[in-house]
Amino acid sequence: MTDCQHCHKPTKQADNPLCQHCREDYWQLIHQLGHTQLPTLRSIMLRQAHIGTPEHTPNRGNAPLPIDTRAQDLIEESEAWLAEQAGKIRAAYAGYDWRKAWFAIISNKHTILTMNTAADDYAALEHITRRNEQALTPEDELIILGTCPNCHSMLTGTPEAESATCPDCHSEWAAPAIKAARDERLWQVQITGTPSDAAKELKRYGLTISRNLISQWLKRGKLHATPTEHKRQYMFNLGELAALLDCHR
Repeated sequence: MTDCQHCHKPTKQADNPLCQHCREDYWQLIHQLGHTQLPTLRSIMLRQAHIGTPEHTPNRGNAPLPIDTRAQDLIEESEAWLAEQAGKIRAAYAGYDWRKAWFAIISNKHTILTMNTAADDYAALEHITRRNEQALTPEDELIILGTCPNCHSMLTGTPEAESATCPDCHSEWAAPAIKAARDERLWQVQITGTPSDAAKELKRYGLTISRNLISQWLKRGKLHATPTEHKRQYMFNLGELAALLDCHR
């Protein structure tokens, strides 16, 4: 028995750096990168598709860039990873274009999965595919995970994200810890509006609550929101709302 070099769980295959589960997940990510992510990103780069919500193009002003530079950066990182892995199979493969490099990797599954660098290569690919996946996710499906502890930029991701990569300093953080710090800071956030406004604001943080439930809490005195001079408008504390929602579940 030895430990998997990636997940560090015991594995019976001492001659392989990865356990069976990690090998399967690693191979799935390789397939996803070349089969789905890179073709989609290249379409976006050429303005044949869009990342998130479509941008408004003004009638006047500077013409838009002919390519999407955000997608281009992700493509370059993805293609560099493919070239590096293909070059490990045979040095000549490192000069292949991304698609031929991907086919070379797909055709040498055993070699790729049993390389002594497989654990590091797998970890690097996880980082790349997570960035790609976030970029390809429509903005209305992303939530605010929190802020980067390093540069304090906003971190967004899908509700089920396990990690978050900062768009500015590119540091990577565990999503649960980022969310926990965010929830603490919610006690310092107040908004003024209707129960519907409060529900919409919480949704941005991945917390789903109905305006009817907020209205019920107000009527029962469970929620200590401050009424304003405007009808049905209150000053809500998001931390209190989040705590009540947690108890309600």
